[in-house]
Amino acid sequence: MSLELLVGASSVLIALCALFTAIWQAIQSRKHNKISFRPHLASWSHSKENQGIFAVDLMNNGLGPALIKNFVIKVDGKRIPGNGTEPIEKALKVLFPNERYQAEFEFLGKNHAMPAQDKCRVMAIKFLDDQCPSTEKFEETLDKADLEIEYESFYGEQFFFSTQDERPN
Repeated sequence: MSLELLVGASSVLIALCALFTAIWQAIQSRKHNKISFRPHLASWSHSKENQGIFAVDLMNNGLGPALIKNFVIKVDGKRIPGNGTEPIEKALKVLFPNERYQAEFEFLGKNHAMPAQDKCRVMAIKFLDDQCPSTEKFEETLDKADLEIEYESFYGEQFFFSTQDERPN
């Protein structure tokens, strides 16, 4: 084998190794970027029981924006129809039919981009009677409801959030 053939074959081998290394690095970089921009929705409720105030918040505590595709409220497994905040209002009437309260609502519309670390107060309720429910009773009643959200990352990864999945068994 001539020296020229050996040098040429070595050059081709080195070029192929460099090409495969560049491709591998690009694949790993894309995987890293997808993880770096992954959204993660979570909810929590909190109260000021002595004031009769209860609230439910939704937060994107992931690293990337959550593109909302669907926002559904269910009570006892049945979807509550309506547009905008109407399903939340109807759900509260079903959950607290004999209570007097004032409430504020927010919802995330289709194609809303919820930035990382952003928070949305889905519902805040202030009971008007002196006999407002305890935190335990409120949580027990709220467990009958479910907020379901389908969302995506900017990379098109699809995710599903449900408040029922967050509750302890």
